Amino acid sequence: MARTIMAVFTNPRSPEQEEEYNTWYNQVHLAELLEIPGIVAATRYWAADGTADLTHRYVALYEVEGDPAAVFGELSTRSGGMSISPSLDAENAQVVFWEPIDGGSRSR
Repeated sequence: MARTIMAVFTNPRSPEQEEEYNTWYNQVHLAELLEIPGIVAATRYWAADGTADLTHRYVALYEVEGDPAAVFGELSTRSGGMSISPSLDAENAQVVFWEPIDGGSRSR
């Protein structure tokens, strides 16, 4: 069975805080999220140079096993105890769960 993907789109609060934002996200936040039952893997990406007119420059993709609603519920429950960096533009972050499409997977 394919895993659900939780995509979290974010930005640093300002260009001056980008290094602090990436350090916090990579060294603290990913580990906190991987402690949530059902989140089994995490990978971060940033938009390639030349990509135009994006609302979010960064995306973290989390692989979720099990019921996405239960994982999101646990994430919501724990969110008050997680560290949030002041360098994160939390007000404009966006979370989307992506479910696999039957027959929509291919490999070489």
